Amino acid sequence: MKNLLFVVLLVVTSIQLHAQEIPKNAVGIRLSEGVVGDEGFGPEITYQRQMFGEHNRLDVNLSWKTNAFINTYRGGVFFHWSYNIWDKLNWFAGPGVGAGYLDFKTSFFGFGVSSDRDSEFFPYVGADFGVDYRFEFPLQVAFSIRPTYDIHNIENASGFEDVDNFGVNIGIAARYTF
Repeated sequence: MKNLLFVVLLVVTSIQLHAQEIPKNAVGIRLSEGVVGDEGFGPEITYQRQMFGEHNRLDVNLSWKTNAFINTYRGGVFFHWSYNIWDKLNWFAGPGVGAGYLDFKTSFFGFGVSSDRDSEFFPYVGADFGVDYRFEFPLQVAFSIRPTYDIHNIENASGFEDVDNFGVNIGIAARYTF
Protein backbone atom coordinates (compact mmCIF):
# COMPACT_ATOMS: atom_id res chain seq x y z
CA MET A 1 0.00 0.00 0.00
CA LYS A 2 2.89 2.36 0.77
CA ASN A 3 4.39 1.65 -2.65
CA LEU A 4 1.10 2.51 -4.38
CA LEU A 5 0.84 5.76 -2.43
CA PHE A 6 4.44 6.60 -3.34
CA VAL A 7 3.81 5.94 -7.07
CA VAL A 8 0.64 8.09 -7.05
CA LEU A 9 2.49 10.90 -5.28
CA LEU A 10 5.35 10.65 -7.78
CA VAL A 11 2.98 10.79 -10.78
CA VAL A 12 1.07 13.79 -9.41
CA THR A 13 4.34 15.61 -8.66
CA SER A 14 5.73 14.94 -12.14
CA ILE A 15 2.51 16.18 -13.76
CA GLN A 16 2.80 19.41 -11.81
CA LEU A 17 6.45 19.81 -12.81
CA HIS A 18 5.62 19.32 -16.50
CA ALA A 19 2.74 21.77 -16.26
CA GLN A 20 5.28 24.50 -15.50
CA GLU A 21 6.74 24.04 -18.98
CA ILE A 22 3.96 26.05 -20.62
CA PRO A 23 5.80 28.81 -22.52
CA LYS A 24 5.60 32.41 -21.29
CA ASN A 25 4.98 33.71 -24.84
CA ALA A 26 4.05 32.19 -28.18
CA VAL A 27 3.34 33.87 -31.51
CA GLY A 28 2.28 32.26 -34.77
CA ILE A 29 -0.45 31.44 -37.23
CA ARG A 30 -3.62 29.35 -37.03
CA LEU A 31 -5.41 28.05 -40.13
CA SER A 32 -9.06 27.24 -39.61
CA GLU A 33 -12.15 26.14 -41.47
CA GLY A 34 -15.74 26.78 -40.44
CA VAL A 35 -17.58 23.49 -40.04
CA VAL A 36 -20.84 25.08 -38.79
CA GLY A 37 -21.97 28.55 -39.83
CA ASP A 38 -20.88 30.94 -42.57
CA GLU A 39 -17.23 31.55 -41.75
CA GLY A 40 -15.25 29.77 -44.46
CA PHE A 41 -11.49 29.21 -44.54
CA GLY A 42 -8.71 31.57 -43.49
CA PRO A 43 -5.61 32.43 -41.50
CA GLU A 44 -5.35 33.89 -38.04
CA ILE A 45 -2.44 35.60 -36.30
CA THR A 46 -2.22 34.53 -32.65
CA TYR A 47 -0.24 35.67 -29.65
CA GLN A 48 -0.33 33.76 -26.36
CA ARG A 49 0.88 35.12 -23.03
CA GLN A 50 1.05 33.18 -19.78
CA MET A 51 -0.84 35.25 -17.16
CA PHE A 52 -2.59 34.86 -13.82
CA GLY A 53 -0.63 31.74 -12.82
CA GLU A 54 1.33 28.94 -14.43
CA HIS A 55 -1.75 27.16 -15.83
CA ASN A 56 -3.43 30.22 -17.39
CA ARG A 57 -2.82 32.19 -20.56
CA LEU A 58 -4.45 34.71 -22.84
CA ASP A 59 -4.72 34.01 -26.57
CA VAL A 60 -5.09 37.24 -28.56
CA ASN A 61 -5.95 36.77 -32.23
CA LEU A 62 -6.78 38.54 -35.50
CA SER A 63 -8.40 36.53 -38.28
CA TRP A 64 -9.71 36.77 -41.81
CA LYS A 65 -12.01 34.12 -43.24
CA THR A 66 -13.74 33.94 -46.59
CA ASN A 67 -16.25 31.83 -48.45
CA ALA A 68 -18.31 32.25 -51.64
CA PHE A 69 -20.32 35.28 -50.50
CA ILE A 70 -18.79 36.82 -47.38
CA ASN A 71 -15.50 37.97 -45.83
CA THR A 72 -15.31 37.89 -42.03
CA TYR A 73 -12.69 39.77 -40.05
CA ARG A 74 -12.37 39.08 -36.31
CA GLY A 75 -10.32 40.14 -33.34
CA GLY A 76 -10.66 38.44 -30.00
CA VAL A 77 -9.20 37.34 -26.70
CA PHE A 78 -9.57 33.84 -25.27
CA PHE A 79 -8.62 32.86 -21.72
CA HIS A 80 -7.13 29.36 -21.49
CA TRP A 81 -6.82 27.02 -18.55
CA SER A 82 -3.99 24.76 -19.65
CA TYR A 83 -2.95 21.46 -18.06
CA ASN A 84 -0.51 18.72 -18.89
CA ILE A 85 -1.67 15.40 -20.34
CA TRP A 86 1.68 13.73 -20.91
CA ASP A 87 5.25 15.01 -21.25
CA LYS A 88 4.93 18.16 -23.43
CA LEU A 89 1.34 17.51 -24.54
CA ASN A 90 -1.22 19.86 -22.92
CA TRP A 91 -4.96 20.37 -23.15
CA PHE A 92 -6.66 23.74 -22.83
CA ALA A 93 -10.13 25.20 -22.61
CA GLY A 94 -11.61 28.59 -21.91
CA PRO A 95 -14.03 31.39 -22.78
CA GLY A 96 -13.49 34.32 -25.12
CA VAL A 97 -14.92 37.60 -26.38
CA GLY A 98 -14.27 39.73 -29.41
CA ALA A 99 -15.61 41.79 -32.27
CA GLY A 100 -15.93 41.15 -35.97
CA TYR A 101 -16.79 42.75 -39.29
CA LEU A 102 -18.85 41.14 -42.09
CA ASP A 103 -18.16 42.29 -45.64
CA PHE A 104 -20.49 40.94 -48.32
CA LYS A 105 -18.97 40.19 -51.74
CA THR A 106 -20.48 41.70 -54.89
CA SER A 107 -20.00 38.59 -57.00
CA PHE A 108 -20.50 34.94 -56.15
CA PHE A 109 -18.17 32.29 -57.61
CA GLY A 110 -16.94 34.84 -60.17
CA PHE A 111 -20.41 35.65 -61.53
CA GLY A 112 -21.45 39.32 -61.59
CA VAL A 113 -24.42 38.93 -59.24
CA SER A 114 -25.14 42.30 -57.68
CA SER A 115 -25.31 42.53 -53.91
CA ASP A 116 -26.24 45.82 -52.29
CA ARG A 117 -25.73 44.47 -48.78
CA ASP A 118 -24.43 46.62 -45.98
CA SER A 119 -21.43 45.43 -44.06
CA GLU A 120 -21.74 45.20 -40.30
CA PHE A 121 -19.67 45.21 -37.11
CA PHE A 122 -20.70 42.76 -34.40
CA PRO A 123 -19.54 41.50 -30.98
CA TYR A 124 -19.22 37.80 -30.23
CA VAL A 125 -18.70 35.39 -27.35
CA GLY A 126 -17.15 31.98 -27.64
CA ALA A 127 -14.97 29.23 -26.28
CA ASP A 128 -11.75 27.52 -27.30
CA PHE A 129 -10.93 23.82 -26.66
CA GLY A 130 -7.91 21.89 -27.81
CA VAL A 131 -4.52 20.31 -27.34
CA ASP A 132 -1.02 21.63 -27.95
CA TYR A 133 2.43 20.09 -28.07
CA ARG A 134 5.70 21.90 -27.43
CA PHE A 135 8.86 20.55 -29.01
CA GLU A 136 12.39 20.69 -27.54
CA PHE A 137 13.14 23.56 -29.93
CA PRO A 138 10.94 26.71 -29.74
CA LEU A 139 7.88 25.41 -31.62
CA GLN A 140 4.37 24.71 -30.39
CA VAL A 141 1.72 23.02 -32.56
CA ALA A 142 -1.96 22.92 -31.63
CA PHE A 143 -5.34 21.60 -32.71
CA SER A 144 -8.43 23.44 -31.47
CA ILE A 145 -12.19 23.68 -31.80
CA ARG A 146 -13.71 27.13 -31.39
CA PRO A 147 -17.50 27.61 -31.13
CA THR A 148 -18.71 31.23 -31.26
CA TYR A 149 -22.01 33.07 -31.02
CA ASP A 150 -22.14 36.28 -33.05
CA ILE A 151 -24.48 38.95 -31.72
CA HIS A 152 -26.14 40.33 -34.86
CA ASN A 153 -29.36 40.17 -36.83
CA ILE A 154 -28.41 40.32 -40.50
CA GLU A 155 -31.24 39.92 -43.00
CA ASN A 156 -31.31 39.78 -46.77
CA ALA A 157 -33.58 41.95 -48.94
CA SER A 158 -36.54 39.58 -48.49
CA GLY A 159 -36.36 39.86 -44.69
CA PHE A 160 -34.94 36.42 -43.90
CA GLU A 161 -31.89 35.97 -41.71
CA ASP A 162 -29.24 34.46 -43.95
CA VAL A 163 -26.08 34.85 -41.87
CA ASP A 164 -25.76 32.40 -39.01
CA ASN A 165 -25.24 33.62 -35.46
CA PHE A 166 -23.68 30.35 -34.27
CA GLY A 167 -20.50 28.98 -35.80
CA VAL A 168 -17.84 26.40 -35.07
CA ASN A 169 -14.40 26.30 -36.62
CA ILE A 170 -11.59 23.82 -36.27
CA GLY A 171 -7.99 24.81 -36.75
CA ILE A 172 -4.34 23.90 -36.55
CA ALA A 173 -1.68 26.28 -35.33
CA ALA A 174 2.09 26.61 -35.32
CA ARG A 175 3.67 29.09 -32.89
CA TYR A 176 7.19 30.21 -32.05
CA THR A 177 7.66 30.03 -28.28
CA PHE A 178 9.86 32.30 -26.18
